[in-house]
Amino acid sequence: METRLEVRLREPNPLFTRWLERWLREAERRQQKSQFKLRQALEALKSYPLPLSSGRDCSILRGFGGTLCQLIDEELRQHRGLQLVAREEAPVVQEHYEQQVQQVIRQVQEHQKRQDKKPKPRKPTKKELLEQAALEERERVVEMQPGGFQLLLLVDTQETSGKNKRVLDQTRSYLESLGARHEVRRLTIGDFLWIAQDAQGNELVLPYIVERKRMDDLASSIRDGRFHEQKHRLQQSGLENIIYLVEDYGDNEQLGLPLDSLQQALANARIQTGVQVVRTENHYRSMSYLAAMSRSLGQIFASKRLYSVQRGTLDKSICVLTDSRLGLLKFRALYEDSAKNAQLTVREVFVQQLLQLHSLSLDRAMSIVERYPTPRCLLDAYAECPDAKQAGLLLARIPCGPLERPLGEKPSQCLHEFYTTHFR
Repeated sequence: METRLEVRLREPNPLFTRWLERWLREAERRQQKSQFKLRQALEALKSYPLPLSSGRDCSILRGFGGTLCQLIDEELRQHRGLQLVAREEAPVVQEHYEQQVQQVIRQVQEHQKRQDKKPKPRKPTKKELLEQAALEERERVVEMQPGGFQLLLLVDTQETSGKNKRVLDQTRSYLESLGARHEVRRLTIGDFLWIAQDAQGNELVLPYIVERKRMDDLASSIRDGRFHEQKHRLQQSGLENIIYLVEDYGDNEQLGLPLDSLQQALANARIQTGVQVVRTENHYRSMSYLAAMSRSLGQIFASKRLYSVQRGTLDKSICVLTDSRLGLLKFRALYEDSAKNAQLTVREVFVQQLLQLHSLSLDRAMSIVERYPTPRCLLDAYAECPDAKQAGLLLARIPCGPLERPLGEKPSQCLHEFYTTHFR
């Protein structure tokens, strides 16, 4: 980028200025009318940026009449001498001008050197431009007027693929037969959710999300710790209404866990985290429930004005179903944020690790993690014990489960041996 500099002499005509100032003071002292013309001429002379060599040259300026120009020429002759006027007039003025020009050139060169030393701005990369565009898109406020959008049920791709693809493909066929408008997409959280979609392609997520589980899958997720991790992620999603859609598995026999334990886990989830649990007899009944939800939500939201909000500003007061204007998350923001949250925390990994050990149930693992959130905390606690015997009994008295029964000496000793043995 080029820098434009203005070259302006500080005082191009010092002699003429000094003479006019002297004549003006005399005119003011004598209260002569000529003071007004002299003041006007002095202001014009000070504003003129170039040197003048004679009174005649001054005639181009305002206020300089013929008499004033002659006075200047006479003063010049007296100042330099009649013999030297023709020879010395131009060099004196020229020398003064060149000195000031050289000074300006030096200033320009110093300014350019300082500019060259400054770091030049780096051109953003394509990735940075895309990230900036994505950020601006996330911050852009979307508004939807009543009648300007339609509701769509999103089905996670995991519901239409897997080991038993024939059974899982029934999800789509059931929804189609029930008249539920839906679309299959990859969801980073939950199995089903609803969005409001306008003609411009903007998508806002309704505050409802469904996690579908068959009873045998529920038992498996409790055993390996996925149940706790999924509940945590659903609670962090920003969607207020979390629904567990639980299907019976035949006669609910051979589930891998006692039926009472599964029902207790669902009851705990409902009481402790506020999730809604819906039980159905089979796959078709589950899809019928989702289709009915789609119809109900369509009636509720048809007359609403919707607008987008950031996850950090989302609270229950923004989405009250009795209000005519509701704040909702953008689908893209929910998708990206949930994908980031899919990375397990150290605490969650610790729970899953504990569940791999024999005789450790979810209640026992959660009780240990409540006291020692990470393996490092547990190892530090072992190190503070005076001897190995007391370290082996460190966890024995930790209360576990609703009845708060102690963990016991044998599991405590097994855990101590597992975490303190060095394998080679």
